[in-house]
Amino acid sequence: MKCYKLGLVMPVLLLSLFVWSCTDLDENPVSQVTPDNFFKTEAELVAAVIPVYASARDAVWSDYFQLQEHTSDEMFVPQRGGDWGDGGTWRSLQEHTWSASFPGFVNGAWNSAFTGVARANATIGSLEASTSDSPLIPTFIAEVRFLRAFFYSWLIDQFGSVPIVTDAVTDPDNPPSQNTRQEVFDFIVSELTAAIPDLEDSHGDGGHGRATKSAANALLATMYLNAEVYTGSARWSECVAACDAVINSGLHDLLPSYNDVFALENEGPGNVENIFVIGNNPEDGVSFFRQQSFLHYNQIPATPWNGFSVLEDFFNTFDTTDVRFSQILVGAQFVLAGPNAGDPAFDRNGNPLIFTPGSPLVGAGEGDGARLLKWPIDPAQTAQHAGNDYAVYRYSHVLLAKAEALFNLGSAGEALALVNQVRARAFEPDQPLTALTADAILAERGFEFLWEGFRRSDQIRHGKFLDSWTLKSASDGPHRNIFPVPQVQLDANPNLVQNPGY
Repeated sequence: MKCYKLGLVMPVLLLSLFVWSCTDLDENPVSQVTPDNFFKTEAELVAAVIPVYASARDAVWSDYFQLQEHTSDEMFVPQRGGDWGDGGTWRSLQEHTWSASFPGFVNGAWNSAFTGVARANATIGSLEASTSDSPLIPTFIAEVRFLRAFFYSWLIDQFGSVPIVTDAVTDPDNPPSQNTRQEVFDFIVSELTAAIPDLEDSHGDGGHGRATKSAANALLATMYLNAEVYTGSARWSECVAACDAVINSGLHDLLPSYNDVFALENEGPGNVENIFVIGNNPEDGVSFFRQQSFLHYNQIPATPWNGFSVLEDFFNTFDTTDVRFSQILVGAQFVLAGPNAGDPAFDRNGNPLIFTPGSPLVGAGEGDGARLLKWPIDPAQTAQHAGNDYAVYRYSHVLLAKAEALFNLGSAGEALALVNQVRARAFEPDQPLTALTADAILAERGFEFLWEGFRRSDQIRHGKFLDSWTLKSASDGPHRNIFPVPQVQLDANPNLVQNPGY
């Protein structure tokens, strides 16, 4: 089977597909895509699902990601003079003071996920209506069902009760109402369970980015890991079983070096640690922005934005001998790319650029706040567009999810061995833990997945999200564990009900 990297711009051809799938047209243009003249080759099937995969890119950079990270104790954006004020929106995320009318982020996250759902529904409908006899159609339907479940995993985590929509077209006179969080959870589990048998184990050389059995099991494990938050009932044994499905596949393992996980030269199917990857290219529309978000204006030629920073509280929890700590930039800084690479870096006033861990939320200096260079500078970067791939699920997540589930089932010894398996590559010489606590599991996940989109959910699961830290007072109530239904959505759909507390 040929494989394709799905970090691609959506073909114009696919726009016709979605017009067709959502609209009853009387005309029949020769160029129109229909189930009768499409979905006959693997390349056409890949093209058909690219728009759905494109929505998954919001895990890399989107309002969804901002809500996951900037509300947690590991990332914040200080206002530096006139930069990053933005009407106080970033500060509201860190201080947990958002509202239903909060501009941008909350409604953007809702729209992002439901755009993915809508694309998935249209694509599934078209694939199921196809008259093609391609044996690959069940595989691609399964991939899109995985993606639909993936988008719903965002919605259940951030908004709780949301409408379950599986039709490509809805009645504008009777828009969908919300399902309970339990119903959404059950739907996600059923979608993944149904998809797994038709998903492939691997897509071979090239083509990383497509969903596999391991990707679906990793998402299933993540759902079971958070089941008590979502439904009130723990599902630890099911979490262990989903993790074991990945582990026992024999297709994944930890890379010996933590830094190698993110190295550009290790991108692709040869990186056995990565389970589900969002492919990126150094071009507009399909690129990676993380370096732009945190590096100082003068550190690479692309003129980064000098924004995102690691919270001092989180910075101080690291063992400085942990190799994962070495990815955090503090102290005197250097130019990282371009003709002056390796030279000392200076701020905009000509002073040596020095990053310090401490920073206020407002009135920060150019060097206030530690930064994170987990994803290396792409030498092929064009303007602000880097090509680093982004792993949504890594094998270490599966190991630590299983460890947490086993710990909660009372198997602390087996759980400790898994945590130490992940820690082993982080220290030289090795520094295994001798005992395990819930706090130690949360801390290890923080060290391992810094800025990878897990922290808010992890803090909620461990009962820490509402606590105070340096830049945040204790939250004003448990309603902050989920976000409000955006006011604009309530205005547009009278069948929606606001979440309690808002």
